[in-house]
Amino acid sequence: MRIAWIDCAAGASGDMLLGAFLSAGADLEVVNAAVAAVDASLSVTVEQTTRHQIAATKASVRVSGELHPENFPDGLAPANAGASDPADAEAGHGHGHGHAEAGHGGAGQGHGHAGDAAGHEHGEAGHGHGHAGGGGHTRTWGEVRRLIEAAGLADAVRDRALDVFARLARAEGAAHGVEPDEVHFHEVGALDAIADIVGVAAASVALELDRVVVSTIALGGGRQVRGQHGGIPVPGPAVLALLSEADAPVVGGTAPYEMTTPTGAALLASLADEFGLLPPMRIQQTGIGAGGRDPVEVPNIVRVIVGDALERPATELVYETNVDDLDPRIWPQVLARLMEAGAADAWLTPILMKKGRPAHTLSVLVGGANAEEVRSVILSETSAIGLRESSVRKHAADREFASVEVDGQRIHVKIARYGGQVVNVQPEYDDVAAAASVLKKPIKSVLAKAIAAGHELWS
Repeated sequence: MRIAWIDCAAGASGDMLLGAFLSAGADLEVVNAAVAAVDASLSVTVEQTTRHQIAATKASVRVSGELHPENFPDGLAPANAGASDPADAEAGHGHGHGHAEAGHGGAGQGHGHAGDAAGHEHGEAGHGHGHAGGGGHTRTWGEVRRLIEAAGLADAVRDRALDVFARLARAEGAAHGVEPDEVHFHEVGALDAIADIVGVAAASVALELDRVVVSTIALGGGRQVRGQHGGIPVPGPAVLALLSEADAPVVGGTAPYEMTTPTGAALLASLADEFGLLPPMRIQQTGIGAGGRDPVEVPNIVRVIVGDALERPATELVYETNVDDLDPRIWPQVLARLMEAGAADAWLTPILMKKGRPAHTLSVLVGGANAEEVRSVILSETSAIGLRESSVRKHAADREFASVEVDGQRIHVKIARYGGQVVNVQPEYDDVAAAASVLKKPIKSVLAKAIAAGHELWS
């Protein structure tokens, strides 16, 4: 299984994730083909840089060959790029995209204010859909959906991009108290943001990943971001909604600014099959994507580690309970019911309890999927009023079945292999007993013949 681990110790944004996936080996031509399929004016370029002296890849979106303002070094666009407060612009480190404005329209040069101390472009939205300074544009969720559906993308790329935008629409709708279809994407709906999302979707598919694990996500904090309609707290409501829906683990982090953007949060929520530490793997590639600036608090990077998963022993549960007041004639039925309920195994151990009372410990091995039903059988079929639970690692040999013939009777044989070698060949007892009944012979005789007949299966 080919897996990837995304390290979000410095948060995440669309351009950081795109740079990391490209650095990890995704083909830039494949990404650009997908991006251009959405709009022919779009392209992605990469350059090598460093963050805290760590080599990283900076991915930038170009529109008709021109670098988008958010991709200029340090997050600082030229003077005519529309940042309405130079002090805000100077503060930024340029993670990437800003926030959708539900029910609102265009922004100055596509970005409005240059953002918070992190350089995240929280666009100041005007009303309507027009341009307010030469670059702003909004799109409804329906418009974005139709644009992507009409792009002729590979199914997996299209579905991933649509899932990311659907998550954004739900989160922004919840944040602003409107229905998702009424959300107007401001920054996130611009072509450069669409390029980041489609680009990450194409890059992740190109890497042929079977599973993605995402670390605890740093969100940042600090002062609120100023917008035309008031302050936006950090972490922003949309980021919190996105990661809450995904049941993602988060932490404030060490930096006093927004470290994870809504686009970054939506991509992580969509990509993650699970959250946690670096899983056991043999590392094949490591990719590092850079944000727009190099702040002092933390290396402004996202890491993607790709490798082949190491097989982990299956985790199962063991339920145990001590029973001293059950008619022993009932136990065979209890064990049978437990196996019917999905237990992998069930057994009894004679014990001596307090005051010298003879009793049994009932032990049941079961996978998580059948745990509830097994607990129900224990508590309803026995006199137990409680049970103990523990987790165990199960190591199992590979198994297959064959059959042998004894005096015209077919008997199934279980073959166990470990490390490619046969380690056990055992006739199925129920088949042996049935054959002995038909042949009117002792079970021990039929069993001996079945074992002899299965001797050749050891090879």
